Amino acid sequence: MPLLKLVVPSILLLSAAAHSTAAGQSIPSPYTFIEHGQAWAIFAGKSDLNPGQLGLGPHDGTTFGGRYAVAFGGALNLDVDGTLFRSKRDVLDVSRPEDDRSLGRTDLNIALVDMRLRINLTGQRAWRRLQPFVLFGGGLALATYTDHVLELTTDMPEDEWYNFGTRFTGTFGGGTSFHLADKVSLRLDGVVNLWKIATPVGWLTVDNDPDGNNTEGEWVSAKTLRLGVAWRF
Repeated sequence: MPLLKLVVPSILLLSAAAHSTAAGQSIPSPYTFIEHGQAWAIFAGKSDLNPGQLGLGPHDGTTFGGRYAVAFGGALNLDVDGTLFRSKRDVLDVSRPEDDRSLGRTDLNIALVDMRLRINLTGQRAWRRLQPFVLFGGGLALATYTDHVLELTTDMPEDEWYNFGTRFTGTFGGGTSFHLADKVSLRLDGVVNLWKIATPVGWLTVDNDPDGNNTEGEWVSAKTLRLGVAWRF
């Protein structure tokens, strides 16, 4: 019995010490599970728009928009974006010498609606609150406002006017989300949109293009850097 009275407290003491040492050596995980699978977001950014070889399309502009996102579990997500590009374009008169065609700059605003598959590189978790991703998809872009005042005041033939029209777009990009809280996150991404610049019919006539150098259309890019805030639910 004296031996038993000595052994039992010793075992209890060693167990408590081992538990205390293990707790002191545990390292908190840098990964955080993201519980909420849906989100509404707003964003703004700066865009670098390629006007094409002939310089007819939109130039650099600012970008605003909103997004609805839903997670399918794991790494796969669907983003539905609505984006407004507020840009400028050069008004060019093809009947004038090539080095003196510019009549000035006017507004050209473009709305883009597209759907994107987003793949989170850390799955449904964030690493130190960061969740990097890549995305790709497509949609439609259309001009919401085109200022034709310069064409009208110079009596430019209407078949020489540039019109953006409605264009299919391809999209790809990447970025990262920073989770500030359980339901609030910031997102920084770089997105490239591809669309086609169509050349006005009047630019393709024998009189205006005797050598046939003007292309009927070309694919160009719109590169955008955006910062947004999201509310997850």
